Amino acid sequence: MNNSPEIKTYRELKLSDVASLICRGGRVLILTHVNPDGDCIGSAFALAGLIKACGGSAKVACPSEVPKRLRFLCGEQEEFGVGDVEDYHRIYAVDVASPNQLGDLGYLIPKIDVMIDHHGMGEAFAPNYIDHTASAAGEIIFELYKMLTDSGAIGRTPDVARAIYAAIVSDTGSFKQANTTPKTHIIASALVEEINNAKDGGADTTEVARSLFGQRTLKELTAQMLSIQNLRFFEDGRLAAVLFTQQMLADNELSEEHVGNVVETPRGVEGVLVGLSVKQAPDDPTKFRISSRANADVDCAAVCAKFGGGGHVRAAGCTVMADTPEEALETVARAFGEAVREYLAERQ
Repeated sequence: MNNSPEIKTYRELKLSDVASLICRGGRVLILTHVNPDGDCIGSAFALAGLIKACGGSAKVACPSEVPKRLRFLCGEQEEFGVGDVEDYHRIYAVDVASPNQLGDLGYLIPKIDVMIDHHGMGEAFAPNYIDHTASAAGEIIFELYKMLTDSGAIGRTPDVARAIYAAIVSDTGSFKQANTTPKTHIIASALVEEINNAKDGGADTTEVARSLFGQRTLKELTAQMLSIQNLRFFEDGRLAAVLFTQQMLADNELSEEHVGNVVETPRGVEGVLVGLSVKQAPDDPTKFRISSRANADVDCAAVCAKFGGGGHVRAAGCTVMADTPEEALETVARAFGEAVREYLAERQ
């Protein structure tokens, strides 16, 4: 007798299927993942721009607050709730690798028409177009943009190009990360040409990059200082982590937005193979959001998948439940420590 749970499968879409749906216009809701990054927000608003160019309307809904540094991608939209679900003809999810990443918006999963994603490890939860070779969800949106413009369905839309460029630049770390491919540079070249030659008064690519990386608030600098002060090391210095508790955030008047990129601090230490950030959720002391970044081919996605998360080999995230912050840190350090040891053993 087989007692294993049934795994539901969903239809795999072609890119042309997604483009056809976009061309139908209508009122569309676009969902993002918790703690959205530049790829997530850039891709969502680029997709919204494509839908609007086809005569439809689109709203982006986010289960977490959109970071201030990414608000320039949001146009005139200031509120990110769902509203009345019955108002929408279709619902899309963009850059969401697994159901858990939808956070409080997970109740919408049965109504989602299309899932667009690029992560190598995750769990499909709707009819989907997933390209594991894409450096960012933004690359997929670019392919849709190119398909629609080449067919004459829509004209050139510089704001869409800016949002796509921001998405790709964000997820490749300004083209420094291992997910950057020759295709990524070819796409970026086309976007740079379109954006910098646009005569619409909008930002050029230098301004887009500065908005993403060129300025930090005092709160973000405070978060970086705290992450340096609270570094923890495991596996003889090959694994490093920083832990942020609710109390630390409250004492320093920080929000999740301010600590969103602190994983780069442990990752940046010499000799570290994997850097982790463990952040206690502000609304639930037993919930901890984990971000992982690797400097080698330690499979972060496989480790995060064990906790219901997903991502790429060198960059992934998940949520861990634990009674205390130290328990959460110990849990993830044990799981990633095993992955680090396996990686090192394979190279002996």
